[in-house]
Amino acid sequence: MGNRRLWQYWLKILGLFLTATYVGRICALIFRTLAYFFNQTLIGRTLVFGSLPLLLLGFVLWPEDYSPPIFDMQVHYNEESWRLVSTNAILNTSDEINVPWMLVGSVPNEGTLKLYQANPNKIIPMLVPQFSREDRDTWFNNPDIQRYMEKELSRGFYRGVGEFFLFDGQTDTPVVRRMVQLAAQHKLVLHARSDPYVIHRLFEMDSSLKILWAHAGMFTPPETVSQLLDRYPRLWVEISHRGDIAPGGKLDKKWRKVLLRHSDRFMLGSGTYSFKYWYQFRNYMRRYRSWLQELPQQVAKRIAYRNGLVLFNLKEHTSAQIISNNKPIQIEPELKFGWFHP
Repeated sequence: MGNRRLWQYWLKILGLFLTATYVGRICALIFRTLAYFFNQTLIGRTLVFGSLPLLLLGFVLWPEDYSPPIFDMQVHYNEESWRLVSTNAILNTSDEINVPWMLVGSVPNEGTLKLYQANPNKIIPMLVPQFSREDRDTWFNNPDIQRYMEKELSRGFYRGVGEFFLFDGQTDTPVVRRMVQLAAQHKLVLHARSDPYVIHRLFEMDSSLKILWAHAGMFTPPETVSQLLDRYPRLWVEISHRGDIAPGGKLDKKWRKVLLRHSDRFMLGSGTYSFKYWYQFRNYMRRYRSWLQELPQQVAKRIAYRNGLVLFNLKEHTSAQIISNNKPIQIEPELKFGWFHP
């Protein structure tokens, strides 16, 4: 009885072997036939070379997937970009690749006003506390900057202050304290390019602040970012220029864990500090959409745009134009530009 079962087993093995061999020979014959047809016959070669242009054309014309929409939280239209990148180019490209909202702060402030004038439904204007790039590392000690902030913010259409550079040892100045007071008074977002110490210090000054942390601290490790988000419920983080989040286009495991834990507080940005970054604008959005696919759909949507809508109290189906008492603020031309002549 045992020998019979053994013979049956070996016969099954032999049958499978012969079947695989037979199928393999048929596949090899098919492949050889096709190879001969496409390599040795006029009709086959014509089909190959005739189809290549069609394939290339299909590749070029195939529409790129521009979903989900992206709220760009890190836009600068600084002076060096004005001659090389027009406002129309920025707005048309952002419309084309489905970037419906842009948080803009520029040096000098004319850059922000140029974009805001061109499309107040897309642009969320921020006030950078600088007159020029040279003020970047000294603004917090400049009384003229304080007076400038007081005057500009009284106009009522800015949604925040920043992006500003501020680091350990620079927070305890009259200018910084006044900025915090103005932010609380006008319910503005502070957009800080800072280290963790400054985030702690600003919240110590006023725990009601809303702070958007630029570049997630730039070099701050994900564990520290997560600890600060745990501690401060009114802290949000944008992650432009953080190549460590998705190196090689693949989401880092540590960052993935933090993004999932705090999916309601992360946002995206292009970080167009100079004209060379504008030339990479499409690529930034493409890379974001690539690694967002690794996350659950609802998480991806929050990070892509919904968190920005929450932070600035915007509705998905409405424009970004400034809302006050449920009515859009109408800014007269002479008030909108004042000292600026486009």
